[in-house]
Amino acid sequence: MRSKPPFRADHVGSLLRPKALHEARAKAKKGEIPAAELKKAEDQHIRDVVKLQQDVGLQSITDGEFRRDWWHIDFLHGFDGVSPTGTAPGIPAPGPRSRGSDAAPGFRRGARAAAAAAP
Repeated sequence: MRSKPPFRADHVGSLLRPKALHEARAKAKKGEIPAAELKKAEDQHIRDVVKLQQDVGLQSITDGEFRRDWWHIDFLHGFDGVSPTGTAPGIPAPGPRSRGSDAAPGFRRGARAAAAAAP
């Protein structure tokens, strides 16, 4: 095992979002800022995180998926006939709490998807 760089690592994409970006996204959801202002905040935070990765010498760079809210939920929204239903209680677990610990978005199949699955 190496104790000095370059280390063997795989970069999968998602990085922790800065608090200011979380705040901007929350304001956008409440209608307190327009979508253009959220995009401007995302753009700036992406530039910052790309520079950080370049400064530490990473060979592959990611935008940190800063335009996504939840990687798996954004993915599910892309399916035809699937729509969010709100939140449902999560499974309690010890340790630190995340926003996903208390409520996970639920989904239901649209009428077309339900009809296609019917026997």
